[in-house]
Amino acid sequence: IIILPGTLIVTAVSYGCIIVTILHIPSSVGRRKAFSTCSAHLVVVMVFYSTCIYRYICPAQRGGQDSDKVLSLFFSVLTQTLNPYIYSLRNKQVK
Repeated sequence: IIILPGTLIVTAVSYGCIIVTILHIPSSVGRRKAFSTCSAHLVVVMVFYSTCIYRYICPAQRGGQDSDKVLSLFFSVLTQTLNPYIYSLRNKQVK
């Protein structure tokens, strides 16, 4: 319960700093590219943290064994599966 919010805060502060830095980029094309890259990372981070928070911080709202299976699938498979697709779809050679 202590570690998860701590890492979430560090990650949120890091992304906040990244967004502030992106907003200081003078060209709109550069800002758009930076935001598209950042948003792809942010989707994976949000899926990872949302499953962790639901599973470990809100255990009273658990829906039973079926809910645990779905959460395990999201936590262990979906986040690792999304990373290669996100990075390869951003590659010009793959497009």
